[in-house]
Amino acid sequence: MDTKHFVNHYKVKIDVDYANKNPDFADQDTPMNHYKVRLRRDGKQMTLYFSMGIALTGLPTVEDVIDCLASDAASIENARNFEDWCGEYGYDTDSRKAEHTFKVCQKQAEQLENLLGDTLYKELLWNTERL
Repeated sequence: MDTKHFVNHYKVKIDVDYANKNPDFADQDTPMNHYKVRLRRDGKQMTLYFSMGIALTGLPTVEDVIDCLASDAASIENARNFEDWCGEYGYDTDSRKAEHTFKVCQKQAEQLENLLGDTLYKELLWNTERL
């Protein structure tokens, strides 16, 4: 199953609003389009900020957001700790921006698991083909 089929099969829905900035994005100098996104499924929801490069002109889709969240969550699940995560992704362990990014990924992974439940969360991370 790929991400598109996952969100359709499990009825993950999205609401998107434009945002002036993404408070979770560590590098505010990079030109980006920012959005406030609400994902909904089965009476549960999660809200997050989502950014895309300025060359991407359409609104983010549910597949875009879920795919990105799954990738970030898998990075957290695969890391033993912050230092391990930094080593895997080339971040300096002494960087506040890296620590901030790590914590945002941790928080969003927890929210994603709460939204989907443990079984679907694992299915998305480990058995769903990425975009």
